[in-house]
Amino acid sequence: MTIAESGFKNPDRSIASRDPALPGLPYLLDNSRLSDLLGEPVRVTRVRYKPHTSLLVAFRRARRGTFDYGWAMTTAAKSNGKLLRREQTSNSRGGDIRILHIDPQLPDTLVAVGGVEDDWALQENLMWLREHGFARLGLRQAVPGSLLSGSTTLLGYKPERRLVLLLQNGGSPVVVTAAAKALGTKHQHLHDTLHLNGVPVLPQLGDSKCAEHGISACVAWGGGDLAGLVDTHGAWRAGGALARVHHIPAPADSSAERPALHCDVAEQLTATRSMVASLVPALETSTRKLEDTLSTLLAARGSRATRGPGEPVLVHGDFSPEQVLVKGSEVRIIDFNNAQTGPPEADLGSFAAAEEASQPLPASRSAGGPLTERLAEGYTEAGGRFRQTGVNAWAAFRLFMSCLEPFNNRAPEWADDMSWHLRRAQDLTSS
Repeated sequence: MTIAESGFKNPDRSIASRDPALPGLPYLLDNSRLSDLLGEPVRVTRVRYKPHTSLLVAFRRARRGTFDYGWAMTTAAKSNGKLLRREQTSNSRGGDIRILHIDPQLPDTLVAVGGVEDDWALQENLMWLREHGFARLGLRQAVPGSLLSGSTTLLGYKPERRLVLLLQNGGSPVVVTAAAKALGTKHQHLHDTLHLNGVPVLPQLGDSKCAEHGISACVAWGGGDLAGLVDTHGAWRAGGALARVHHIPAPADSSAERPALHCDVAEQLTATRSMVASLVPALETSTRKLEDTLSTLLAARGSRATRGPGEPVLVHGDFSPEQVLVKGSEVRIIDFNNAQTGPPEADLGSFAAAEEASQPLPASRSAGGPLTERLAEGYTEAGGRFRQTGVNAWAAFRLFMSCLEPFNNRAPEWADDMSWHLRRAQDLTSS
C-alpha cells in the first residue's frame, strides 16, 4: 500500500497543517503559488526544511533563453528581524534580496527572495571568486564583476551549501564549485595522494587560497556518469579504481582519522528518523524500529577487531554511480570531499543503494543491481575484499539516510519514495 492509498493524499498540505509556526510554507512548496508570488514561472528544485523554524527553497526559472536559479526563504515570526537585516545589508552592497508579504491577513509572514549571488552563506566566497578566484584558477572571466553572464552555465545549486558553474574558458570548459565552507588545507594533498597511487582522478585547479574560500575546479571531462550511461564496463573499471583507493593507508594526521560513520552513526540515524516523523508521521514507528536495528548492526561491525574485510581503510565517503565519470574505456572518480576512514563495505554499499534508488530493480537479497555486480567484480579482481553482509548493512544505512532526498529534491511522489527507501532498507537488514 502506498502512502497516498493509506489516506495521506497530499503530503505537502499535511506538513503545512502541522506547522502553524510557518504559515508561508504552503506558498514555497507549491510551484504555482510560488510562481504567482514571484510574478514569473518557477519550479522548486531543492528544499531545506527545519520544522517550526524555517523553509528555504531553491527554484529554477527561464531567463534570457537559458535557466538560472534563485532562492526563497520563510521563517517563524521571531526571526523576521534577521530576514529584514539581511535585506538591508544586501541592498547596501548592491545585492537584490527582496522581502515579500504574502498575504495581508498574515502580516508577520515574510518571504525573502534573492538570486544565487545573494545567497547569504555563499555570498562571501562568491565575491572572493569574482574578485580573486578566477585569476588563481587560471581562468578568463567573461564579464568583469559578474559570475552568471556570457557563456557561463549554472549546473547546480543547493542553497546555503554550494553552487556549481560551467565556464567555457575559451573552448576548454572548466567546472567550478563554490562551497559555503572551506575545503581545508588537506584537500589538494588528498588528490595528490590518490593520483600517486594510481586512482583515476581529475587534476584540481587552484591553490590553498581557493580551498580556504571553498573554491574547487577541474577541467570538464567525459561524456557523462555511470548513473546516466549505465555502462557496466565502466562500473568494472570503477571497481578496480575503488580497490586502489582502499589500498591507500589512511593518514593518521588527516581528517579521515575518525572511523567512517561509526562514531556518529547513531546521531545521524536519530536526526533522519526525527525528520521522517515530521514529514510523514505514519512512518515514525517503523522508522524507529529500523533505526534501532541499524544502530545495533553497524555498531557491532564497527567494533570488530579482527583484520580482513571490514577493516577500516580510506573510503570515498559518498560513493555512487554519479561520482564516476566515463569517457570511452576510461573512468574518473570525483568528489572526495567526504573521504574518511571506514570499512570498504561502506563505499560498496553506498554505490549499491544509490543504484537501487535511481531505477526500478528486481528485489534481491543482495544490494544493488548490474552496475554494483560489475563494480564488485572489478573490485575483487583488483585485490579488494569485502563481505556481502557488510555491503547490505551499509546499503541499508545509505537508503535510510537518503530517504529524505525525494522530499528535498521535490519528487512528485516523495512520500511514497521515502516509504520505499525505508522498506528496502528493512529488507536488507533482514537478509
